[in-house]
Amino acid sequence: MEATQKECLASTFPKSTKANVFVTNAEAGEVNTLTLASSILGMVLGTAGFVMGVLNHLRDRAKVKLTLQWKMQSLETGEQRGLVRITNIGRRPVFISMVALELPKGHDHTHLILMKSLDGTKLGEGDRPMGVFVPYEGLAQYSKVWRKMRAYAEDSTGKQYHSKYPAKDTPTPPWVVP
Repeated sequence: MEATQKECLASTFPKSTKANVFVTNAEAGEVNTLTLASSILGMVLGTAGFVMGVLNHLRDRAKVKLTLQWKMQSLETGEQRGLVRITNIGRRPVFISMVALELPKGHDHTHLILMKSLDGTKLGEGDRPMGVFVPYEGLAQYSKVWRKMRAYAEDSTGKQYHSKYPAKDTPTPPWVVP
């Protein structure tokens, strides 16, 4: 049986490539130490490179944070408004193409678009936040559901971002009719 294995091995590999075979001595079953060490090193470094690539991809994406504040007052005019603030906290620039107020289900429409945001704004890493005022005119009809309203933004790729809902201890905005 051993003779047939040797013949099979010899016929499979030409004499010129016998030195490149992983098993150097087929009879003893010894493994070339340099080949084994380099294959293990390649496996470890390849896995480490893959993990680092995935972590860089997750870290380097655009991340947007939205906040909605209702009781904001202008010092110049004394007028009260809401404010949606959009901040890029990620490492990639993002182009915000629309900002709106998202309404709960059960209304004729789902969003109230803030028209001043339709021009769009590019937010890079470390750029100042984008602020969009929310006028109070026309919001009284949503008085019963104001705690279920939140800010909504969409970037140029169609990705959607939402602010948190108002906390239970948030003071009632002035436009809410009891």
